[in-house]
Amino acid sequence: MRLNAETIAKWQSWGTKIENDLMDHLIHPRKIYRDFIEMAIANTVHIDKHRGGEFCGFVIDGYVAQVAMGIRKHAKNDDSISFRVLLDEVKKCAKQFTYEYYLSLVPAQVREPYVTEKTFALFSVDGKTVSESKVQDDIDRLDEVTAKVVTLCDKYLAHLDRKGYQGKVTFDDLDECADVFNELVCKYMKLIKNSGLISLDASIGWDWKAIFRVPLDIRPVEKPKPQWLE
Repeated sequence: MRLNAETIAKWQSWGTKIENDLMDHLIHPRKIYRDFIEMAIANTVHIDKHRGGEFCGFVIDGYVAQVAMGIRKHAKNDDSISFRVLLDEVKKCAKQFTYEYYLSLVPAQVREPYVTEKTFALFSVDGKTVSESKVQDDIDRLDEVTAKVVTLCDKYLAHLDRKGYQGKVTFDDLDECADVFNELVCKYMKLIKNSGLISLDASIGWDWKAIFRVPLDIRPVEKPKPQWLE
């Protein structure tokens, strides 16, 4: 595989799609979920009184399915666009990816040696070329942290395995996957498109929980007629 302008343009296009997809299907849903659970715990008696457990269970199951499939999507090394595929391609081009080539991707007006050298050191042992070993370390870390979630999806969520599914995935496992994706995606976007993004997490600019402080269903409720009027 050759590292050239076409390859970089492809990676940059993929990078934007990967960032947006992980924000939409992993990082942002986690923020909504955490706020929802905090609200639900604070209103447990009220929810039980109005038999809201079924709805809360639906939200939890939906969250798990969405983020687990989002994790699987970007942990797979196949013929799709995924973060795992991007890492594999960076590794294949590592020996061609020199510090000079990296500098050519950084606009001259922001090309501060202290910053560029520090950034490139994240990917290089000798400071001259991207090191396969450094990229492989990140691949191994991603594979390890996502393995249980990928198995959950392959054997239970996306398919029903003939042998069944006996594994266990916790909410902490999902959080760890989200944190690792967040860290590594921001890291590699620095390399391939000089991104200054430090996190895929963003605050929600409006009070999305306001809907839970007013009636959700405002359709008129017809009162049953007394039997003596029928």
